Formats: sequence, C-alpha cells, structure tokens
Amino acid sequence: MSTSSLLFTADTKELSLSSIGERFSELRIVNPAADRAILRSMERYGQVMPVVVSEVSQSDYQLLDGFKRFRGAKALSMKALKAQIVQLNSRTGKAALVQLNWVGKSINSMEEALVVHSLFHEDSLSQVEIATLLGRHKSWVCRRIAMIDRLFDEGRSQIQLGLLPVSMSRELVKLPRGNQEPLLETITRHRLSCRETGKLVEELQSRPEREHPDLLKRPWEVLQRDEPLDTTASKLFSPLVRAIHSKLLLLERQCLSASFTVQTTVFGQFEIEEERFLLSCCEQAMNTLDQTCEAFRQSVQYDPETVV
Repeated sequence: MSTSSLLFTADTKELSLSSIGERFSELRIVNPAADRAILRSMERYGQVMPVVVSEVSQSDYQLLDGFKRFRGAKALSMKALKAQIVQLNSRTGKAALVQLNWVGKSINSMEEALVVHSLFHEDSLSQVEIATLLGRHKSWVCRRIAMIDRLFDEGRSQIQLGLLPVSMSRELVKLPRGNQEPLLETITRHRLSCRETGKLVEELQSRPEREHPDLLKRPWEVLQRDEPLDTTASKLFSPLVRAIHSKLLLLERQCLSASFTVQTTVFGQFEIEEERFLLSCCEQAMNTLDQTCEAFRQSVQYDPETVV
C-alpha cells in the first residue's frame, strides 16, 4: 500500500508531545526561516494540519512528517498535537518520510540523500532494494549515496542544523574530503555566499595545492577582482561608471551576507520585536534602492525618435 493510501485509512487523534519521538529528525534539515514562519502561524491559528507518526508500541510514536510543527509546539509549550497514526517499520518509515514530502515538494536532494544513505548503511538495503522501495532508478540512489559519502562530517552537520545552505554542499564536494574543512572555515569566517564559494573553489582547483592556504586566508583578493565585466569591455567604460559599478557590487555582497546570516540564524534566536525591527530596516533599504534605480532610469531616458 502506498504512503498516500495509508494516510486515507490512518487514525487521527491527539497525542502528548512527550509520547512522540524524533528519531528521524536527523534525516531532515533545519530551516530556521521556515521554523519561524511556522511558529508565527501556530501562534495565530494554532495547529492547522496534523503531523504524521508511526506507532512503535502503545504510547510510543516516531514522528515522520511535521518536524517544524513539532518544534513550534515545543516552543509554544503546547502539551499535545493532532496526529495521523500509521503502522510502519524502520525501513518503510524512512521511505514514507521521503514520499510524504515529495507530494508537497518540501524535501531537498540532501534530505533525500540522508534517507537513502541511512537505508544503505544502517538498514543494509542494496541500491536495487532502495530504488524499488522508493520507486526510483538505481542511478538516482547511487548519486544520493555519493552526496553524503563525499561530504566531510562537519560540513554535513552544519547543513543538517541549518547553519549552511544546502546549495553549499555542491561546492564543498568538488574538493577532496580532506580539503573541505579549511574551505568551510573560510566560508564561515568571511560569510561567503554560495556564488562566491563557487568562484573560490574554481580558483582552488586551478592552482597548485601549496597556494591554497594563502588563498583561503585572503579570498577577497580573488573575489574582488572577479567582476562581471570582462577586461576588454571594462576599458570601454569611464572611471565614473566603473566606480558606480564597484559600489553596486559591494552592495550586492553585503545583501548576500545579510541574507546568509538571517537564513542560518538558530531557530528562536530573534524575539518578535527584533524581527519586526529588522524587517523595517530591510524595507527601508529596499525603498532606498528603488529610489536609486528610479533615479538611474530617469538619467538614461532618451527619445527613440531622435536616434538615427
């Protein structure tokens, strides 16, 4: 029976939070921004959708779907949650964790990889058996296992905790596992975006390894000279245009850095008033940027009929 069919026949009842285990939470990735959104929603409307749990024994359940709702309930000191109860073992429970989230497209490739890796190494299923269980091709399973095997442990932990965006894993695994830790330290210290990290990785791959330590200590020496204008084209522009262009690049970098900081903030760190204050600052900055863009549009307006 498919996971969706199981939910149609599942019993729904209220369960105490203390009876719900989070054994499978290590197979999901924390998204602090999404957690805060769920928390605000639950503060206003309460629990809208039931979570899904697998019954292990009487009064003992494991959470399969609804991890953000569960964390929100704990943050709000709720005593119980409405839950749909299904009967699944460890293997089919992990499969359900993936399949339930495929429906709403709320699972990313790294989370798929964590589940597949667990089925392969902890449940001792073959790649063919995993492919059959999840309804995927063996090559898909092989790629997901490789995503985890090629990523060093600390990088994986930071991604799972939401301290690094999932997209950063694709840049880390381009380097051997032994070279990923220094890169991660540079990403964290300099608040590099995924785009900037990609450029840095390309530079590392093109240089001898003896030059890597200096490059990782001073990544901006490479990144700052890497402008979107090629050398030939930049000579066609005046010093004033190049100066404005440099300021806009700096603005973009600062915005990416602020966005990265917010996205990786630990769940619950901001108070409601702090969130409102930062949102107000963001809106003010957006208004200023809109005014700048409008001033630029007006300065370059021309009448097409006057162009020969």
